[in-house]
Amino acid sequence: MNQNVLLTIAASVGLVAGAGGTWFATSTSSKEVEVVSKEVIAAFIKADPSLCPVPEQAAVPRSTSTNLEIPSADEANTAFRKVKPSFPSATLAIGQCQTNTMGPGVSCAVDITWKPGRDAQSGVVGFAKTPTGWQAMHYY
Repeated sequence: MNQNVLLTIAASVGLVAGAGGTWFATSTSSKEVEVVSKEVIAAFIKADPSLCPVPEQAAVPRSTSTNLEIPSADEANTAFRKVKPSFPSATLAIGQCQTNTMGPGVSCAVDITWKPGRDAQSGVVGFAKTPTGWQAMHYY
């Protein structure tokens, strides 16, 4: 037989087998889609409330926590000057603080005066308590 005829027969048999397999796979499926009304969904949730996730309670701002340990002005300035030794006269005015979400300690909004007589710049500085005192990490 001619090679083209054999290829045509093989392709036809493959096509028929593929179409038949597809028909078999889809025709024997017993799953049916059913539209469910809001009332039915509400009845299911009322019967089993665990089907509906409960939203988390709103988080209390961390800055209002009563047990938040914050460095004093002197401790903050000493810690900051250790991190920035090229600015030995830098001073911080600490504002609002909250628990540091990136690591230990607290993050505080500060106004930084780098040198006497200069304008203060706003920034954020992290502080963590170490066994030897406060450690600052400049996030500015």
